[in-house]
Amino acid sequence: MGKHGYEGIGVAFQGGGSLGAYHIGAYRAMSEGGYEPDIVSGISIGAFTAAIIAGNAPGDRLKNLFGFWDSIAWPDVSAFSKTGIQLKRFHNTLSSIQGFLFGQPNFFSPRLPVPQFFPAGSIEATSYYDTEELASTLKKFVNFDRINSNKTRLLLGSVRVKDSVLRYFDNQHAKDNNYRIGPEHVMASGAMPPGFPGIRVDGDLYWDGGCISNTPLEGIYKAVTDKDMLVFMIDLFNPIGKEPEDMNEVMSRYKDIQYASRTYDNIKHINKRHNLACALKKTLQSSGSLDKDTYAELRSQLRDKVFDIVHIVYDAPPFEVPTRDCEFSKSSIRERAEHGYNDMVKALRESPWLKERVKGTNSLFSGFRGGKAYK
Repeated sequence: MGKHGYEGIGVAFQGGGSLGAYHIGAYRAMSEGGYEPDIVSGISIGAFTAAIIAGNAPGDRLKNLFGFWDSIAWPDVSAFSKTGIQLKRFHNTLSSIQGFLFGQPNFFSPRLPVPQFFPAGSIEATSYYDTEELASTLKKFVNFDRINSNKTRLLLGSVRVKDSVLRYFDNQHAKDNNYRIGPEHVMASGAMPPGFPGIRVDGDLYWDGGCISNTPLEGIYKAVTDKDMLVFMIDLFNPIGKEPEDMNEVMSRYKDIQYASRTYDNIKHINKRHNLACALKKTLQSSGSLDKDTYAELRSQLRDKVFDIVHIVYDAPPFEVPTRDCEFSKSSIRERAEHGYNDMVKALRESPWLKERVKGTNSLFSGFRGGKAYK
């Protein structure tokens, strides 16, 4: 148990394409503040972040996070990356167009000709980009032997195409069931159609977990029941925003709403579910009126540990464009990482979860949007 007083620290990394650079800075601040995670979960680009963290010793994580992002980014396409808002928007628009046309180095490349010219049933017919190169890139920055030794628990959210089931690839299960987590599991979590092809795991085809839910908080809640937990939920899409006034703002707000994945509802649901499970356990312990079968059925739902949630949200600056999740310029990656660091530093400076924690097991919630606390 660290100075924070919790038995375990978890992090849930939301999906969001190139916005995932925000995760680098957020993790850096956590690490400097003494909040190294015991369990990490991720969906889409969040799965890449989670795999790099779980697949490296604490002292190597930042180096490999920065290395991964640097390897998949194009150099800046213009001299406008350090100028005013309008020119930075122009720079970011050009950068995203570059990615659409030419892909990203060491990550994905466009299919030529387009999928409609390939025979049905071929992998080429099902996506606009080829991600084959990504497997080698992941192996360069992720030690999969470390992941499969379960030194840091890893959960990767992906949806099974045939039945829409959200599955978490779990290195704890890999250890128990004698299979290994590999690059294919990470890639499956980030296989967003129609851009990227589905990935086969154990014979089944999987797509990006963000097709169902873009924030993998539920995975950690189900996975850890025997520790007092503090879980950081690091989101890349802001569910709160102003009414749009032009088409750029319409598309930007639409994307925020689409991929925020009903964040607040999910947090409230887990808060209430946890607190009810704790109250139910206390009630059952003092009650002798239940028969053995009923008690056994309820017992699996009971909780007597802390599950506190800290929600950190990237509040996109005004120069971000609607295609910001597909904009991988080196300057934008640096800026998003700085935003993540500054926002997490502000949250850790306040640390309301330490000030408000009282004796008991009820789940507490602390929210920060753009580094500012919200209720």
